[in-house]
Amino acid sequence: MKKINLSLIVILFSTLLQAQDSTAFKAAFDHLALSVKDVNRSAEFYKTVLLLPEITNRSKIEGIRWVTLSDGRELHLISVIKENVSTNKAVHMGLSMLHFDDFVKRIIALKIPFSDWTGKANTVNIRADGIKQVYFQDPDGYWIEVNSVNDAAANMEQIKNEIWQLEENYWKYVKGKDLEAYLTLWDENFIGYPGNNIITNKDHITDWLTELYKDKTGAYNYELTRKAENVFDDIVIALYDVTQTWTNEKGMVVKRTNSKITHTWKKTGKGWLIIGGMGASK
Repeated sequence: MKKINLSLIVILFSTLLQAQDSTAFKAAFDHLALSVKDVNRSAEFYKTVLLLPEITNRSKIEGIRWVTLSDGRELHLISVIKENVSTNKAVHMGLSMLHFDDFVKRIIALKIPFSDWTGKANTVNIRADGIKQVYFQDPDGYWIEVNSVNDAAANMEQIKNEIWQLEENYWKYVKGKDLEAYLTLWDENFIGYPGNNIITNKDHITDWLTELYKDKTGAYNYELTRKAENVFDDIVIALYDVTQTWTNEKGMVVKRTNSKITHTWKKTGKGWLIIGGMGASK
């Protein structure tokens, strides 16, 4: 019986340890330290080429200087250890740089030799996912990768905002009864499945507006609630809610509809156009 109880205690203790292991420790990247021969030369390189601001060396040890990245992470340059360090391109520091193309022009102007991953000189590497990369070395031979991940993220956010502006224009045209402008938003091969459950194409895309404008119930207004956009290169899917209201001369709501909308936009020679859509009541 004692053996069984002891076994149960061991199992419970092990379970507790595993639970602690999975929740008690959370590692976060804090800093990278490099062993350098001349700390002043290296500090100037990182400050001049990568524009990394110098910060206080809180170790207070001579021969050490600290610089910081834009996210608050730190790079510590240490010249007090004299052993030789050997490295290759596989061991590198990766930095994402906003305005990547301008940065490449900068290192060319500074006469910093760079290459792609294979080592081809003065060549920008294009990763399989479209991210641009260049590789170069600091004064001690450490490899640095600078890539366009930040540019890609910024560009994606810009595209999302651009699409949302088009959705806002869509409803401005609806309220303003501007059919001519409204029709410019649609691709010729559009297909949609609106709330009336009748699959339609561009030839009938204004049918619902004709009915809407006939409704003299009261003053028309709308409110949009942005939900999400997903970008797939030249395709964007936009999801949002729209509340449409009609008010009488006293400002009282006499009619209200709540719908959820899906639009699929494609980048074309004429700009972003809606190629597919769906609407349904909430």
